[in-house]
Amino acid sequence: MLTTTNLKPCFRWYRCLSQTSLINQCNFRISAKRCYSEQKTIEDDIPYIRMKMVRSPRSIQQNPSRYLRRSFVPKYSKAQHLKKDWNVQNLSTNYKVKVCTTITTGERYDLSKAIGLLNLNGLQPSNLIPNEIVTFKYIYDGVRGDIMVLGQNGSVVSWGFDENTLTNNILPLIESAIINPLVPDKYESEDLDFIELDNEDETTLKLLPSGDANEASFIAEDVIVINSIDQTSGLLDKAAFSSGISRSTSLAVLESALEEHINRSRIITESVSNGKKMNLNERDFLKSIGRLFLIRGKLNLYSEIIETPDLYWSEPQLEKIYKNVSKYLDVVPRINILNSKLDYSTDESRALLAVLNERKSTFLEWIIIYLIAFEVCFELYHYYEKNYIQTEQSSTDKENKIK
Repeated sequence: MLTTTNLKPCFRWYRCLSQTSLINQCNFRISAKRCYSEQKTIEDDIPYIRMKMVRSPRSIQQNPSRYLRRSFVPKYSKAQHLKKDWNVQNLSTNYKVKVCTTITTGERYDLSKAIGLLNLNGLQPSNLIPNEIVTFKYIYDGVRGDIMVLGQNGSVVSWGFDENTLTNNILPLIESAIINPLVPDKYESEDLDFIELDNEDETTLKLLPSGDANEASFIAEDVIVINSIDQTSGLLDKAAFSSGISRSTSLAVLESALEEHINRSRIITESVSNGKKMNLNERDFLKSIGRLFLIRGKLNLYSEIIETPDLYWSEPQLEKIYKNVSKYLDVVPRINILNSKLDYSTDESRALLAVLNERKSTFLEWIIIYLIAFEVCFELYHYYEKNYIQTEQSSTDKENKIK
């Protein structure tokens, strides 16, 4: 093995690993800093980027090339404030790794109606954040977890239950409280692992990055770590994570709607490119443009997808959690991509509508030409009738008089 003792002052190398191969597609970049250490090996100088398999939403499992749901460039898996020797496996060996499941079922939830429905089913819901989030405890098959209903984006988040349990047992309880519900096949979901620290003992404090019981909740190495030593603080942290994750699933619903529109319009575009006749009318194109404007409105006007909720402006810790999970799920790049696709799709629909209107105007022009032609024919006939038929008749009458 090559060491720095066998070399003259060398350059420090950095490894850049692609997502498809961790070994065969390595590229090295030279930094301006020089390495004079005599005991470290070159391999020790190369920081290793740990890649983990992450679970993706249902829409990505069906068609992984549709959306930008994870960054293509690998990132360092540890948060900046964590110690270099800290690893989430230290927590997973002492605490159970659970699943956090988020499902978007509609445009919004009527929270007051949802509270009434939950009370009828013997549950005890509470307004964690007035007019925004309702939470309640749920027990199923011996497992106890927190359920959060987010009214603004029509999502339900379960902390401790998988997607099947959430879909089959929890969502039916508040189904009638959904405003503008989605078809079940169009639900969007997101699954993330989480660990909840709820004991203030010496072992737990040693496992925390800072060793402080007031350590803020964070996401690292594809796992959410919830500090619930203070239960109220832990519940608010869960609410912040829930808002960030549901932001991603709400965006996925709009991405799916646009994808359906693109698939429909592609058939028309290909037909036009092949010189075939469009079999659509003006009403169909207006409906298509209306759908695009509705998607754009849901993204930019009628929801809080593109902005930070007002609550988190006054809570820096919760705002940090919200922004971190949004960054982890690549929400901002996806919003930019979605807006770009909407721009192109709208221009495409308008161009096709212009072609249809031009064809319609051409048809009207031909009708006018035919009418003018008929009018000319009638005038010619009248001229012939006036000048030739009457002349012949008058000459015939004169001849008859002479006889």
